[in-house]
Amino acid sequence: MPPFNPSSKPVLAVVGAGPGIGEAVARKFVSEGFTVALLARTETKLQEMVSSIASDFGSHTAKYYITDLRVESDIIKTFASIKQDLGPVNVLVYNAGARRVNGRSILDTSSEEFENFTKINLFGAFWSVKCVLPDMLAAGKGTCIFTGATGSLRGSPGLSSFSPGKFGLRSLAQIVTREYQEKGIHAAHLVVDGPVDGKLIGGVTRRKWEREGEKEKLGEVEMRLMQPTDLAGIYWFVHTQPRSTWTHELDVRAQKEGMFSKL
Repeated sequence: MPPFNPSSKPVLAVVGAGPGIGEAVARKFVSEGFTVALLARTETKLQEMVSSIASDFGSHTAKYYITDLRVESDIIKTFASIKQDLGPVNVLVYNAGARRVNGRSILDTSSEEFENFTKINLFGAFWSVKCVLPDMLAAGKGTCIFTGATGSLRGSPGLSSFSPGKFGLRSLAQIVTREYQEKGIHAAHLVVDGPVDGKLIGGVTRRKWEREGEKEKLGEVEMRLMQPTDLAGIYWFVHTQPRSTWTHELDVRAQKEGMFSKL
């Protein structure tokens, strides 16, 4: 019996967990009977999320793992600990994403930034999938959901250190599907096409609207910024789809976010 999962609940691993999509997805799955492993580099944020989830849902619902997604050995060590502590991972959500708020041209982008961001946006997903697939294949089922972005589909000026990794992540998701779907693995790529109302992007956007006196936009937040709790419902929907109708790629955006200019 896993020491931190005495009821042997199904296990979700959220890789790249933070306040926003990661925490919202964790909460949704916990509310549906899962126990959750949260992976990220910043311990204070992880502690806050685990404490908040435990306060709302009880003990043995979430455990955090400090992990540097740029380092393969760190990821392997973490997933070995998750298996020992909680049990085999049933659902993997790769939600990590490294990007600049303000863009930077190719000539102004350092090789170090390009390498670090690509490791987080792509390499970490490759290493994470390799850690969870053996147990999923042994069980004959498993879900891997990869969080994409507008930059997964379109390279934009200023995003040379972000988009290439996200393009690659989309390809990786397709390869997992083509190699393992017949063996029971449901891999899905979720294109988050627009800003999310989290502490970073949401806060920056709201302050911009306030500075520019766009009060009507502040009154239409849910039509202009994707809400993490609503996005979490999409992740749950994808995970719970019947085997006769699996979605591989799904794109979502707020009602007043442009689409055709993005694709």
